[in-house]
Amino acid sequence: MNNYVLAIDASSIVNTGGLTHLYELLNNFNKKDHPEIDEIIIIGSTKVLDYLPNSKFFFKKTSFFLNSNKLLRLIYQTFLMDFFLKKRADILFSLTGDFIGKFRPLIGMSQNMLLYEKKFWKEIKSFKEKIKLLINFKRQEKCFINSNGLIFISNYAKDFISEVVPIENIPKSIIYHGISKRFLNKKNLSKKFDNFSFEKPFKFIYVSTVHVYKNQLNVIKAISNLRKSGYPVSLTLIGPIIYKPYGEKMIMEIRKNDLHKEFINYINEVPHSEIQNYYSDHDGIIFASSCENMPNILIESMGSALPIACSNKMPMPEFLKNGGTYFNAHSTKSIEKALIYLIKNLPLFDQRNGNINKLKFMSWGITSKKTFRFISKIKHQFYV
Repeated sequence: MNNYVLAIDASSIVNTGGLTHLYELLNNFNKKDHPEIDEIIIIGSTKVLDYLPNSKFFFKKTSFFLNSNKLLRLIYQTFLMDFFLKKRADILFSLTGDFIGKFRPLIGMSQNMLLYEKKFWKEIKSFKEKIKLLINFKRQEKCFINSNGLIFISNYAKDFISEVVPIENIPKSIIYHGISKRFLNKKNLSKKFDNFSFEKPFKFIYVSTVHVYKNQLNVIKAISNLRKSGYPVSLTLIGPIIYKPYGEKMIMEIRKNDLHKEFINYINEVPHSEIQNYYSDHDGIIFASSCENMPNILIESMGSALPIACSNKMPMPEFLKNGGTYFNAHSTKSIEKALIYLIKNLPLFDQRNGNINKLKFMSWGITSKKTFRFISKIKHQFYV
C-alpha cells in the first residue's frame, strides 16, 4: 500500500464530545500499526488544536476563519479548505460528517442522531434552532452522499440513516467509541434498600446535557413522586443547558418539587475528567435520553458497576443489553416503576457487573486502530 497524508477536518468541533473523540484517536495513534500514514494534518481552531496531543507525525493547521464565527468557519470549510487539501493531503476524514467541499477521497462520520430523528424537532419551539438543525442535516446529507467511506458508531445509526440517505453503495464500518480506564470501577454493591432513609437516601445520578430529548422533567417528577410514596431517594442532575427554553422548564420543575433543595441537586457542568468521582459517590444511575447515536454517558455509567435504569429507546439496548432495567422515557409512571424495580432488586444487579466485561472491547486504543485501518482501506480502494 502506498504511503499517504491524512487530513482530519475538525473545523466544526467545539464541544467536549467531539474533542474527546479526536484527542483519543490521536493520543492512541501508533505509527507502527499504520506505517502507510506519513503524516496526519488536523484542521481546526487554535483552541481545539492546543488541546490535542503533539507528535512529529501530526501537523496542526489553523486559519483566521477557523478562529472566527460559525459563518466564517463554514466559508473556510466549503470554499477555502479545498486549496490547502489539494496541495497537502491524499484523503480527508470529516470527523463531524459535514464537509461539503470538492476534495476527494472523503470519509464521513455520523455522530448526531438529532439531525435524523425529526420527530423531536416538533418539541423545539425556537425557529432559529430548527433552521440550524435543517442546515446541519443538509450538510451531512451532502457529505454522506459524496463520501467514499462512512463510519458509524452504532448499528442503530447505520440502519436508521441508511433508510433516510441514499448511501447503500458506500463502504461502511461500525466503530464504537472507547471508554477511558478511569471509569472502570468494579466493586461489589452488597447494598439493601432497607438500609436507606430520608436522612441518608438512595442517591440516583443522571449525567447529560439538558435538552427536550433528554427528558429531565420526567425524571424529576418520577423522583418526586417516589418521595411522596415513601421511598427515600434523591437525584443529582449534571450537565449544561444546551436548549435554554427546556433548561428554564427544568429549573422551574426542580423548584416546584423541591423548593427547599432537600433531594434534587442540579450541577450545571463538571469537567469530564472528574465525572467518575460523582458516579462513585452515588448508588444508582438514570439515563433517560430518547435520541442517541452512541450513548457515551451510558457506556461510562456501565463502567461504574452501579445499577442502571435506562431509556428503552434504541440504541441504548444495543449497548446495555441485559445490564439494567428499562423504561419509557416519555412516561413518568414508567420511570417510577423501573426505579422501584431497581431499588427492590439490588442483589440482582450485583450479578450484572458483567457490564464491565462488555467494555473490554471498547477501549480507545481499539477505536483508534480500527478508524485508521478503515481510512487506509478506503484510500487504497480509491487509488487502485
